[in-house]
Amino acid sequence: MADTSTQISGPVEIEQSSQETVAFKLMQHIYSYEDSKEDTKNRKYWLSLYRQCYKATKGYTLSKILETE
Repeated sequence: MADTSTQISGPVEIEQSSQETVAFKLMQHIYSYEDSKEDTKNRKYWLSLYRQCYKATKGYTLSKILETE
């Protein structure tokens, strides 16, 4: 049976340029320009906005980004 243990021998770097991080930062940026911030304080808004931002990081076209599932 193969040895499946893992060891780290040095500093660990957390990458801050992952698609998820970029999508999150884009979501924050878009939110800062939203007009009606009172209407945006619900889970559906945040999850939809994050999903759209994540699609943008994957290279989807605008029409595909704005499509609802």
